[in-house]
Amino acid sequence: MTAPRRSNAPIPLQPIRPEEELLAARRSGDLFRSFLVVCAIIVLTESTIMVLLEPLFPEDRWTLVFVEAGTLILVCFPSIYFLLIKPMARNLFEKAEAERALKEMQATNEFLLQDAEDRIRTEALERTKADARIQFQARILAVVQQAVVATGKGGVILYWNRFAEWMFGWTEEEVRDQTLAKVTGFTLEAARSGLSGFGAVKGWNGEVKAVRRDGSSFPAYLTCSPIWRTDGSVAGFVYTFIDITDRKSAEVAIRDSEEKYSTVVENSPTGIFIYRNGRLEFGNQRFFQMVGRSQSDLARMDVAEIIHSDDWPEVRELWRRRLAGLGATQDYECRILHSGGETRWISGRTALIRYGGASALLGNIQDITERRKAEQALRDSRETLHRLSARLMSAQENERQRVARELHDSIGQSLSAVKFIVERAIDEQGASGGDEQGRTLRTVVPVIQGAVEEVRRISMALRPTTLDDLGLLATIAWFTREFQATYPHMDVERLIEVEEFEVPEILKTNIFRILQEAMNNAAKYSQAARITVALRQVLGDLHLVVADDGIGFLPGEARRNASGGGFGLVSMRERAELFEGSLILTSSPGEGTMIIARWPLPEEAIS
Repeated sequence: MTAPRRSNAPIPLQPIRPEEELLAARRSGDLFRSFLVVCAIIVLTESTIMVLLEPLFPEDRWTLVFVEAGTLILVCFPSIYFLLIKPMARNLFEKAEAERALKEMQATNEFLLQDAEDRIRTEALERTKADARIQFQARILAVVQQAVVATGKGGVILYWNRFAEWMFGWTEEEVRDQTLAKVTGFTLEAARSGLSGFGAVKGWNGEVKAVRRDGSSFPAYLTCSPIWRTDGSVAGFVYTFIDITDRKSAEVAIRDSEEKYSTVVENSPTGIFIYRNGRLEFGNQRFFQMVGRSQSDLARMDVAEIIHSDDWPEVRELWRRRLAGLGATQDYECRILHSGGETRWISGRTALIRYGGASALLGNIQDITERRKAEQALRDSRETLHRLSARLMSAQENERQRVARELHDSIGQSLSAVKFIVERAIDEQGASGGDEQGRTLRTVVPVIQGAVEEVRRISMALRPTTLDDLGLLATIAWFTREFQATYPHMDVERLIEVEEFEVPEILKTNIFRILQEAMNNAAKYSQAARITVALRQVLGDLHLVVADDGIGFLPGEARRNASGGGFGLVSMRERAELFEGSLILTSSPGEGTMIIARWPLPEEAIS
């Protein structure tokens, strides 16, 4: 037996019909009546046979019984068969067919019942899911941070979420059956375009001015979407509201900020520009004034045409490194070409920014042409002063040398001659017996000898002859010995680590004068017990070091004192810088003083 095919339409059960039950009962009654008829026929036949045959066989009882049995069988068997057995057999067959049909009907009914139960269970599950989905959507609409309102086609409010209650101050019960335009107080234009269904096909969105329950108004962004029926008609609308008060305030603040910064940028005394992808994207008025171009030239302006060709490769590489984030310097100086052909010097500074979604350079330039001219003039003046100072020092040394020579050759020789004459006169008077006059002349001889030595000392102080005759190293050795003899309480340590030929001739006089000035200052002011003098080569430079362990001083105060008339440190620095050298002074109270004079040596001197 095959099960019937399921269908979506409900299949009714097949109950047992009442006429079939009546027919079965009628057939059972017929069988019972047939049974009674058969019984009656048997009894009548038996009685008739006994009455008719008993006189014929009075003596033979068994024959009578046999004849009665045979007659009874011949008469009753057909009656029993047609009246009882055959109807009974037919009834049993029909009953079996009825039972089989009943089982089939029960199986069909059970299948239909199971199918109905499955369908009911499926529909119940789908209805439960739909209810859960509706509840979930309702919870989402209740907690969403936007006011969500649903209305009918006429604008009557059907749904009003919690955020709408918070935004407008009305509860859902209070706004039910009210129109949205009336509750929220929209303008007529907004009501016509969005709330009246004017934009039902495509929906509507825009900024509107909404009113709360307390009468206060606020800007809101409204979106309106139609709700469609299955037949394509509009059943209502869904509205969402976003309070854009903060956004509008931010827009106002941004506009104010843009106006403020635009005013600052456009009125800045420096040129401001934005450089990206090899082009200038922006420039303020001062920038265009400096380069001699207009705002309309910006689109076709090439940076290489503005910056001097000798400076452009360096500036381009610097900008490239800045854009790549490689840590290039922010400040630079270069020349720019004015549209009129004039070359101007600028000082630039760049900052890495984001512009138009990409990395760019914000540049700030200032015209420093006048400053460069002043610096060049100052350099020229310094060079002139250096030349004048060199000439002055050279003239001073020449004068010192001339005076020293004059003292040595003229006054020194004259004093020596006077001493010789006096000594000769003493000898002559001693021979002639003039003891009193000889004693007087002998007292003059030491005075004359002292004058000779003083002249020699002054001459050596003005210009040591050893500097010209024996060289710098011998002069340093002589000077330190004389210094030690003059100041016996101070120990002098001499560290000479170069040879005479390693010191350029042009530096020897200045080195000695710096050494002389430094040691004399230490003797006057340092109260030191030890002075160290060193002359050595350090990394291709010639270093003269004079250090003491005295009381020290503050170099800043020394510079202020120098401006008031003390020229010791100034003269040492000028002598050091005269031949591209430098002088470093380090000192602090209680820590002593160190002076380092340094000159770069030519390659032949280093080798």
